[in-house]
Amino acid sequence: MLKAEVIEIGPEAISENDPLLILFDETASTQLRRVSIVQRFSKTEDADYDFSAGDKISIDDQEYEVAYVGQLVKSNMEMIGHATLCFEKTPENPQHNGIYLKPYTFPKIQVGSVIKYY
Repeated sequence: MLKAEVIEIGPEAISENDPLLILFDETASTQLRRVSIVQRFSKTEDADYDFSAGDKISIDDQEYEVAYVGQLVKSNMEMIGHATLCFEKTPENPQHNGIYLKPYTFPKIQVGSVIKYY
């Protein structure tokens, strides 16, 4: 399992019109931080960034099932803690850095929230 704590939420990170969250780790630039959720990973020996359909992601007590994982997610998560969580049906041309989740309910998230990838 991979676990991260939300340490910062940019002023433009949450939009009622966009059902997505852009995640980065603490290396994110000032410009990226404006539109992103900054997560700090708990360092564990068995950290696994290889996600696939059927896996789960939870934000505090809200659990989601992974429906689709873009081809760039693994490398981006390993290098800069980056992925985009999408709370919508997987489109015909999904984002390469997107993790599409169901249910399509936008989560409640705040500084201190815990994100678990399992």
